[in-house]
Amino acid sequence: MRIDWLEDLVALLDTGSVVEAATSRNISQSAFSRRIQSLENLLAVPLIDRETKPNRPTAALKNHQDQLRQAVIQQRRLINQIQMDDRSGSHVVVIACQHAITTSLGPRIVKMVSGLGNAHVRLRSANLDECEALLMTGQVDFAMTYSLRAESPGNQTMLTEGIRVADERLVPVYCADGSGGISDVIRSDRLDIIAYPPDVFLGTTMSKHVLPAVERMGNVNVVAETALTVAALEMAKAGVGVAWVPEALVLDDLRSGRLLDLRSRLGSVEMDIISRRRQENAPPFHARVWAEFGRFAESAR
Repeated sequence: MRIDWLEDLVALLDTGSVVEAATSRNISQSAFSRRIQSLENLLAVPLIDRETKPNRPTAALKNHQDQLRQAVIQQRRLINQIQMDDRSGSHVVVIACQHAITTSLGPRIVKMVSGLGNAHVRLRSANLDECEALLMTGQVDFAMTYSLRAESPGNQTMLTEGIRVADERLVPVYCADGSGGISDVIRSDRLDIIAYPPDVFLGTTMSKHVLPAVERMGNVNVVAETALTVAALEMAKAGVGVAWVPEALVLDDLRSGRLLDLRSRLGSVEMDIISRRRQENAPPFHARVWAEFGRFAESAR
């Protein structure tokens, strides 16, 4: 749909009448009405309630005003980005990362890629399945995902290749406020924890490699559940419960003593961060990025 059509509809919603919408769009009322009528014919849906005086947006249009406004914003951003890329002549590199990787490794990835030359990096944060789907459908150039070291990497295909970029570890942490607080929790008959949904990567990881051992220590009480590692971390800092989070996210807090590292008592899970790309002819700059990922991996070991 053309952006000017969407902007006409937003103007109609903002002003509440055809007359005022036409004025805001700097066209005559008759011209604006004809544009809306053409759009109604295209969609086969009435957009103006002509039973009211003055004519106003229909209830159906009002019900979708948030989506229309967002569509206008997204189209404007896309157009601006295309124009910026054309003016700068920059190389665009699109990378999908699992949410926690976006937070922990994202800044270093952007710095590395942008340091190769005139590059513009777009990070798309998603869950594991979404990252893999975005890569396979060509919507991103690279995908950064976790892999459990104890298991063979899943979803391997002949269409992609991968390289280990960094080591990672899922570690249990808890706030350090209040001396002995966590010791009391672990020694009691109940261990309060923050869990991840079972249909996300870290939820599956905890179910298979964390909870069986922890449950043998006593009753495990899931205080809260979230798919966001950053949210789980903040709840651990607030003393809500123990959270298992990627170590890269908590290194500073562990070194400063703001968080307690409980891996010696509750265990941890070794992981790798894998960069993956499609096995096809890539633009020369993307080949340079892939080579840099290899050097990045070597430096991280």
